[in-house]
Amino acid sequence: MGDEYEILLRDDSARARLANDLDDGSFTMEEEDASGLAEGKDGKTASRACFLKIKKILRTIYRAVSSVVGLLILLVVYSVIGALIFRAIEAPHEKEHRDNITSNREETLEVLQELSSNLSRGLVNETQWNLMARGLLLRYEETVVIAQKNGVVNSTSTPTWTFWQSMFFCGTIYTTIGYGHIAPSTDLGRMMTMVYAAIGIPLALVCLADLGKHFTLGLKLLWAFSRRYCNCRKKMRNARRGKYATDDVEGDKATKTIDVKPGDKVYYGYKIDDEFNIPISVAIGILVLYIFLGAFMYALWERWSFLESFYFVFISISTIGFGDVLPAHPKFFLLSSVYVFIGLSLVSMCVNVAIEFFSKTIDKAKVNIDRAKTKAREKAKEAKEKMHEVSKTIDRAKDRAKERVTEARDRVTDFAHVKRKSTRDSPSSNRGSPSSDDVKSETATPKSSPISETPEKTPTTT
Repeated sequence: MGDEYEILLRDDSARARLANDLDDGSFTMEEEDASGLAEGKDGKTASRACFLKIKKILRTIYRAVSSVVGLLILLVVYSVIGALIFRAIEAPHEKEHRDNITSNREETLEVLQELSSNLSRGLVNETQWNLMARGLLLRYEETVVIAQKNGVVNSTSTPTWTFWQSMFFCGTIYTTIGYGHIAPSTDLGRMMTMVYAAIGIPLALVCLADLGKHFTLGLKLLWAFSRRYCNCRKKMRNARRGKYATDDVEGDKATKTIDVKPGDKVYYGYKIDDEFNIPISVAIGILVLYIFLGAFMYALWERWSFLESFYFVFISISTIGFGDVLPAHPKFFLLSSVYVFIGLSLVSMCVNVAIEFFSKTIDKAKVNIDRAKTKAREKAKEAKEKMHEVSKTIDRAKDRAKERVTEARDRVTDFAHVKRKSTRDSPSSNRGSPSSDDVKSETATPKSSPISETPEKTPTTT
C-alpha cells in the first residue's frame, strides 16, 4: 500500500485530488493510518498536502490579481498605502514649518504693537520705528519663503499633506502626469518617491494596457453589432422594395452561424479577437468625445470656462501636467481620478490602434512594392527577350542582304565575263555587222545591264 501511495503522490492530478480531499475533510490522516501506510510517511504526506494547499492558494491569488478588477483593486490599495506613507513622512515636516510661520507672525504682531506704543509715548522716533518694523517684516518674509520651499504651499490653516492630497500625489507619480503643485521636501520622502515610482509606474502601465485591451474589445463588439444591425436594416428595406422576400431575411437572421475555430473567442454571438484592428477614426472619435464630456464636467464642477476645462483634460490625459490649472474641490477627487485614469486607458488604446494601423499599412506597402518589383523584373525580362529577338531578326536581315548583294555581284561578274568572251571570240571583220548569235545575246541581256551602246548620230545635210 505504501508503494502504491508513493506512485499516487508522483501524479499531479492525484496530488491535487488528495489536497482537495484533505481540505474538504473527506480524507483524514486517521484514514490514512487505517489504510495501512507505513510508519514515517505521515509527516511527508502532510507536508506535501500543505505545499499543494499553499500552491493552490497562491495560484488563486495570482488569477484574481492578474484580472482587470484585481489589477485595479491592487492599484487602489497601492495608492492608499502610498498616501499613508507620504502623509506620515511629510505632514510632520510641513506642520513644523507652518507652526514657525504662525509663531513668527504672532511675535511680529506683538513687537509691532509694542513699538507703536513706544512711538506714541515718545520713547522711539518715527525713523527708528520704520527700521525696526522693516526688519521684522523681512524676517517674517524669510520664514514664509523657507516654509514654501519645504512644502507649505497653502495657507497655514489648511495643511497640504492631507490624506486626499497624498493620494492625488501618488496618482501623479504612477501616471507620470506630475502636476508639480505638491512635492516631497524631505530626503526620506524623495527616496520613497523614487521607490514608489519604480514599482507604481509598471503596475499602472499594466493596468492601462489591460483596460485599453478591454475597451478595444468592447468597441469591436459594438462595431460588429452596429454593422450587423445596419446590414439587417438594409436587407429589410430592400425586402420592402421587393428585391427579395421578407421571410428570406428572417431565415438568414435565424440560421446565420459563425465559423468558430479552436482558440477563437465568441462574445454574445460575435467572434472577436484580441488585436487592435478597429478603425482608427472610430478610436480617435471616441477619445475626442470623451475629452469634450470631461470638459463639460469640469466646467460644472470647478466653475471654469470651457476652454480651461478642455485645456486641463487634454494636459492631464496627454500626461504633460503643467500644473497651472488644478481642481480645487477635493470631494470630487475620486471621480476626477477615475475619469483621468479611464482617459489614459483610451489614449493607450488609441496608441495601440494607431500602431496596428500603421504597421498594417507599412506591410501592405511592402507587399505592393514587392509586387511592383516583381512586375518590373518580369517586364524587363520580357523587354530583354524582345530585344534579343529583334537583334536576331536584324542579324538575319543583314545576312540576307549580304547574300543578295553577293548574288548580284556574281551575276554582274558572270555577265561581264560572258560579254568579254563573246567579244573576243567574234572575228574582227564582222565587227560592223553583228551576227545572228550576237543579236540573240544582246536581246537576251537584261535591261538593267550596265553595258549599253549609244547609237551613232547621222549628220544632217542642209
